[in-house]
Amino acid sequence: MKLTDLLMGEHAAFRALLDEIEKMSSFAGEVARIESAMTVLTTEVKSHAALEEKLLFPALEPHVETDELFAEMCTDHEQIRFGLERIENARHLNEALEAVGQTLGIVRRHFKNEEQNLYTLAEEVLDDETLIQLGEAWATAHSVKRG
Repeated sequence: MKLTDLLMGEHAAFRALLDEIEKMSSFAGEVARIESAMTVLTTEVKSHAALEEKLLFPALEPHVETDELFAEMCTDHEQIRFGLERIENARHLNEALEAVGQTLGIVRRHFKNEEQNLYTLAEEVLDDETLIQLGEAWATAHSVKRG
């Protein structure tokens, strides 16, 4: 499977989790459930960002004239990490809920940007064989075993 398809699939799963977290935080739901969902999101988003930076960025680098897109993506990744840490370190529920709202907004905007720009670029400039090889590297990093 192509790396871009795998990353888009992760985005779909993340969006479902983001929706659930937003629902819980909109009515200050059970704190333990919000914390649990945020723990899952934090782990998965950090892994997702790291693999993009490790696998996709280097493959695209020879095909772009400037590093502006990569710099923007890395800045977003850093803002997301900071937001997730802010949520984790919040001392009061209201502070945590505010950070949740802000961070989820950044994540949603970032996913849209990746899908419209980064993944589209990858599909345009990388051949299917390269994208499949990168997908296999993604699978290995996630310890996915084939049939």
